[in-house]
Amino acid sequence: MKKKTAGALCLLAAAAVLITACSKSREEETQKVFQIGFTTAAVENDPYYIFAKSFSDLVEEKSEGKMRIDVMGGGQLGQEGEMFTGMQIGTTDMAVMTNAYASGYVPASGLFDLPFIFKDSETAARILDSEIGQSVLEEYDRYGVKALAWGEGGFRHLVTKNKAVRKPEDFKGLKIRCMETESYIATYAALGTNAVPMAWSETITGLQQGTIDGLDIPISVTYTNGFPDIAGYLNMTGHFYSPLLICTSKDLYDKLTPEEQKILKEAAVEAGIKSRENNARLESVMLKEMEEAGMTIVRDVEVEEFQQILGSFYTDRAEKIGGTYVADLLSALEEGTE
Repeated sequence: MKKKTAGALCLLAAAAVLITACSKSREEETQKVFQIGFTTAAVENDPYYIFAKSFSDLVEEKSEGKMRIDVMGGGQLGQEGEMFTGMQIGTTDMAVMTNAYASGYVPASGLFDLPFIFKDSETAARILDSEIGQSVLEEYDRYGVKALAWGEGGFRHLVTKNKAVRKPEDFKGLKIRCMETESYIATYAALGTNAVPMAWSETITGLQQGTIDGLDIPISVTYTNGFPDIAGYLNMTGHFYSPLLICTSKDLYDKLTPEEQKILKEAAVEAGIKSRENNARLESVMLKEMEEAGMTIVRDVEVEEFQQILGSFYTDRAEKIGGTYVADLLSALEEGTE
């Protein structure tokens, strides 16, 4: 009798394991899994990683595990141009894009590449979250990509090896490594500076050997890549603001249910807020540590003089950016100062 009971219990246990396995299998089959790529390293204080990881966590939470976003850093899904094209043709699911690169595909996004346009992060956030910023996001639909929300890479400041930069005349003649984007190169030309498009992998060596005199990068990149050891000055020029975007293939997005689309959108917006909050929290700590390491932080930059030198640069870019975006932005900035 005991043998029969033991046998029955074994059968019940085996059945329970089988039912559990089948249940998990069905759950995995119904879970929708996507990948989100970005080009920087997946490290804790990197703004691209923070944006992507927060988005991934929020999507899983809001969907109660029915949707999963795998975070793929370090260029695993390609460089930014490759990911953007991949989203257009449906071979890439999602990406965190740098606005400056995305503006090469979506001209309206060049609105936020204009130099010295935002005085601080709060102003940038106000504009990006306004009707102007949302209208630019909608422009992406025309190019086969769905832009979900804005995040923040941060202001790009000038790191120089041997010279402090406070005024436009300090900029003249310097060889500055920059991203190979039309607006950035045009800005340096207008300031009388030699823009040197250069691969990131060559930049540190270029600075050490004097091939370049400096480069523009956010505070977090300056800190995490050891620039205090090779460059004497971090000049708080903030001449470019670098918004980030979470984008997805429009073809993929259109195949989702309205509820799933809502989850992605809400998660992206909340992740964008987290990326801004994280930058605000970390930057002061990083600046203090870099200063303690011997780097000179130049805070008294004459931003208004730079803006005056640029003169008609903003309106000259209006046609390329399209619509009334430049005029609308300048008007909104003026209203915000009243």
